Amino acid sequence: MRMRRALVLLTALITFSGTAAASSAETALRDAARAWLQAAGAAADAAHFEFGDRERRNWHFTPRGREGLMIGDMTPAQKDATAALLRATLSAEGLMKATDIMRLEAVLAEIEGSSLSYRNPEGYYVSLFGEPGTPPWGWRLEGHHLSINITVSTPGEIAATPLFTGTNPATPPADAEINRTIQQDEIMRAVRLMRSLTPDQAEAATLDISPRNIVTGPGRGDGLKQPAGIFGRAMTPPQRQLLRDLIATYVGMAQDAIGQPYMERIDAGLADTAFAWAGTVSEDGVFYYRVHGPRILIEFDNSRGGNHIHAVWRDPVDDFGRDALRRHYADSPHAHDDWR
Repeated sequence: MRMRRALVLLTALITFSGTAAASSAETALRDAARAWLQAAGAAADAAHFEFGDRERRNWHFTPRGREGLMIGDMTPAQKDATAALLRATLSAEGLMKATDIMRLEAVLAEIEGSSLSYRNPEGYYVSLFGEPGTPPWGWRLEGHHLSINITVSTPGEIAATPLFTGTNPATPPADAEINRTIQQDEIMRAVRLMRSLTPDQAEAATLDISPRNIVTGPGRGDGLKQPAGIFGRAMTPPQRQLLRDLIATYVGMAQDAIGQPYMERIDAGLADTAFAWAGTVSEDGVFYYRVHGPRILIEFDNSRGGNHIHAVWRDPVDDFGRDALRRHYADSPHAHDDWR
């Protein structure tokens, strides 16, 4: 019963009615963020930062205290506004994954015997940076095993990375309220690609050791300098399609209008994008994999016991809109160091 009551707390995020009538992703984000600020009222004081504030890049995925307005402290109207902001950001699949990750906290509380004040399905925080509609600006939703970072760096340019997703338990008990593997596509598509490789290709893809967690975590965006593994240029066309399908699982969390420009950049460098693997090649195995190319960096780790996943999607060039901001400030008469 305790878990069931906790899951009800997220109802506003997944059942609210109404969608923004927007002509573009940027307009939809702007309108949703402005509506969120209006709904937040005085509570926005704790969640609204200058764009240049260092808090914007202070992301993490552990259960810890955070800046912002917590969903559990929101009014129904504020929760509706948060849901609208999520819908302007994420695809239907991405929204389902994000809300299921939040709901999974109640499952973990049941397994651990933890309190719902610690494993809190509504212990996720919204923060807003800058003024919506006046680039640069952005927003973040973050809590345990979920960090969504959006930056509208210049007009028409939206950065959706870093984006972190994790699940524990990766495969919940059969009698749990959530009884599916939330990150199943990330597992199945990677295993399918690895199994498609010839022995020589698989040898090229295999890492000597597993990192046993993601390398490019918070504050370590440059933790992997060079791609490792088998490159797209050494794959057959069907294998490259499997690689692209795997990448699309991550990029597909974003609204199409946000994700499609990423896929175009990734496609342009697919031949120079590498796939690497460590561990057993099995859907229920213990393994780590990586996709690393000019405009894509994905890490997936399920190497610590086989039922606890950490995964991150990053852009080696434009995390937090860094590249677009660099270009913007280079062309502007005023100095600014936020892109560094």
